[in-house]
Parts: sequence; C-alpha cells; structure tokens
Amino acid sequence: MIGEVKVAAGQFPQNTQVLIVPIFENTPEKDHVVQLLDKKTGGRLSKKIKREQFVGKDDQTLTLGEGISFEEVVLMGLGSKQDFSPTKFTSTLAIVLKKITSSKYSHATLFYSHALGTDFTRIGKNLALSFYLSNYSFGKYKGTEERKKITHLEELTFFIGKGTKTQSGKVQQGIQGGKAIAEGVNLARDLVNEPASHMHPQTLAGYARSIQKEAKGIIDVDILGRDKIRTLGMHAFLDFARGSEREPMLIILHYLQTPTPKKKICLIGKSVTFDSGGLSLKSSRAMIDMKMDMAGGAAVLGVFKTLGMMKIPIGYDVWGILPACENMPSGKAVKPGDIVTTLSGKTIEIVNTDAEGRVILAEAISYAQKYLKTDKIIDIATLTGACMVGLGTDIAGLFGNDVAFISSFKKAAQSSGEPVWELPLYKPYAEKIKSHVADLKNVSGTGYAGAITGALVLSEFVEKSPWIHVDIAGPAYNSDSPKGILPRGGTGWGVRTLLEFLFRP
Repeated sequence: MIGEVKVAAGQFPQNTQVLIVPIFENTPEKDHVVQLLDKKTGGRLSKKIKREQFVGKDDQTLTLGEGISFEEVVLMGLGSKQDFSPTKFTSTLAIVLKKITSSKYSHATLFYSHALGTDFTRIGKNLALSFYLSNYSFGKYKGTEERKKITHLEELTFFIGKGTKTQSGKVQQGIQGGKAIAEGVNLARDLVNEPASHMHPQTLAGYARSIQKEAKGIIDVDILGRDKIRTLGMHAFLDFARGSEREPMLIILHYLQTPTPKKKICLIGKSVTFDSGGLSLKSSRAMIDMKMDMAGGAAVLGVFKTLGMMKIPIGYDVWGILPACENMPSGKAVKPGDIVTTLSGKTIEIVNTDAEGRVILAEAISYAQKYLKTDKIIDIATLTGACMVGLGTDIAGLFGNDVAFISSFKKAAQSSGEPVWELPLYKPYAEKIKSHVADLKNVSGTGYAGAITGALVLSEFVEKSPWIHVDIAGPAYNSDSPKGILPRGGTGWGVRTLLEFLFRP
C-alpha cells in the first residue's frame, strides 16, 4: 500500500506541511493546542475562528495558511462529546485527509488531543485505517497520463507531544494492526473493482494461492475443480455454473494455529464473478455492476490476507469457503422449472435463475457441516436487491438462528463502523418457498419479502450450527461519490467486521 503512518513526540511538531488538530464542538477557545497555536500565529487563529464561526461541528473544518513551520493548520470538528466514537473519528479524519491530498500536499501531522481518549493502541489502529483506506484508488486501467493525476498522501505523523515511550509503542502497535486490516480491505476492494473480463473463478483461486504463499505456512488452501465438486455431490452448484465457459472452483482456506483452537468457524463468501441472471436475464441497467457479485468472497479473502499478515492466535479454528462461478445464459444453462439436487440431498425447483446465490451458498453451508464439522457459520453475500429496498445502500441485512451469536456479531459491526440491521427469519414465510414438485423453491414468486425468503432458503440447509447470514447487496459497492473511508466502487465491506468478530475475546 502507498504511504506510511508514523509516531513522533517532542515539544511541537516540526517539518510538516499540514497540522491537523481535532476539536470537540463548542470547545475551540478552551483547547490547549488551539491556544498554543494562536500564540504562535499572533492571534490570527482565534480571529479566523470567530470570523468563520467555527465551533467544531461534525465534519466542520477551518484552515489557516502560513503557519509556523508548516503551510496550513486544519481544525477538524468532531461534533459533540456525547456522539463521539472511534469509528466516527476514523471517518472524519479520512474526509480531512482527502481534502489535504486534493490540495497536493504529501505530508500531514495529527496533533494528539485528549478528545481522542487514552486507548493508544486503538488510536493507532484507527489512524492507520483512516490513512490507508482513504488513500486507496483503483487506477489500474487508466492511461499513463491519467494515472499520473492520481494523488496520494505519502505520510501521516501522529504527534503525541510529551507522551511516554509506552504510549508511543502502543500507538505503533495499533498502526501495524490497522495497516494489516487495511491490506485486507483494500484487497477486497481491488477484487471487486476488477472487470469480469479479468476476474474469473480461476482468478480468485490464484489470489487465494498468493495469500497462502505470502502467509508462509500460516494459511492452507485447497482448490477443487468441477470433477471433485461432482464427486462430493454438489450438483446444484455445478448446475448453476454450467451456463458459463469458465470452470467453477470451490476454494477452501484454513488459518493454521498451534495449538489448534477447539471451536471451528467457517466464513462463506458468495463468489459469483459475474451474474447475468442466467436465462432469467437481468436488464442491462441491473447488470452493469454485476462484477461485484463476488464481494462476499472478496471479503473472505481479505480476512485471510490480514490473518496471514498478523499471524496471531485467535479463539477460533478459522475456515473459509468461496463457491466461485459465473451465472451465464447459454444452451447449457440451468432453466426455470429445472430441479437441482444439493449436497444435503434436498431438491430445489428453480423458479428464477437470477436467484443463484442462495443455491450456491446452500451447497457451501452443507459442505462446511458435512466435511469440516464446523461449530459456527457466517455467510456473507450480495444476495438480494430486496435488502437494498428495505435498508438502502449503507446498511447490511443480518439474519441468524442464535441470539448470542447475533448479538456478538452486532457488537463487532458497531465497533468496526459497518452498520447492520437484524431482520426476522419469519417462519410463516417458509410456506412461500415450498414447492409442489421439489423440496423447496429458490424464490417465493410473490415479489415480497425477498431478503427474508432468501435467508429462509439458506436456513433450510443449516443443521445444528449457530449460523449468521449477512446480505451486503447495498454496502458492498458504492456507485456514488466517495464518503469517509469509502471509495467509489468496491468498498471491502465486511472485512473489518469479520476480523473484529474473530479478534474479540
């Protein structure tokens, strides 16, 4: 990744272009750093604060040029103390860093303020996340001249003032952890942003192998092709893959620890590298961004990228499964009305070939239970447009069968700053996915409660394992302008929450 985050201490920051000072609402005049800077600028800072009525509201900034040993001072509004959170700080700092980068500056220093609290490890982690995630760009396919126009911040220094070596060490430790998490997020973003012409099941398998190689013995990878998948009995998965010329892949990752934890958890990511809708063809407008239908799998690969870098013991024996394929129309493609047989032995009537994700995930869930004997399962998928209708593009839908598991996941999501909203697994709706010719249908056909019925299909394949389903159809891809740490395009949504969940005691 581009750039570096460092820690510095001393009497006053030196040799920086831009000095950033975080300020709570209605506290500028009381802040000791502001008072110090006001003296050094001959009172010009306080005059500009009054003139521009800067009070430190959310996302409010004030810039003063011609500083002492730097070119600009930026006061960064954090809003009220009551509403402050580490994730809010991360997002706010990202906005400021992007503005600094757009002004062609290459180096900035953030002055430590008591407003940030005293958890210096967490401060370091959030600094790194804000810096590396806001510094992200995907210019791989732009021409040479256009790539030259892409600017990045080269360095962010955290000035801790008279902080101790212990405090500086904790910040540095947090920075290293945050950078590793950002590596995972940015990998997921890169994978989602790749056009479908360059991203196939084999490509995902190649990235899994690269993660294995870089982890140097910490991660094991197994790639299963069509013949092995058929031998296992995952016929429904193969039926949805047969419309494409690309061979499907079942990609299995394992985070190795010594000793191996007793409890197994499996992360399953939907990995449809392009979803045309199959013979139930999507409209051209709905199809344009369907390269992102493997965002769940990208998130799982991002998690393993970070685990391979950090190499730390965690409380779970972690497995990952990516059922990777393309959903394409052809003379070989699965047809509406077909009946497919799953690994579990249950049959599914295919009412709509554009509801392929739940069938493929169901196969992966059965694999996790039958062959891995997993204790817990989390699947993450761009599953339904219906979830976007209900929750918009910022919030992921959350379903599950275990109250404690769901509660723990919610806390991880809140801590990471990736919002989720629990939706009901409303059992009476299960009647709507019953088929008169097979065990169940892949869609209800009513046009209502699509996110719920999609989750209910998956639940039919969960046996005894505590299970969570996360529908990331909305937040996995940002079609609008960048906001906070989120770029346009692939967001890497889910990597931070999954890691936060795994790292929690």
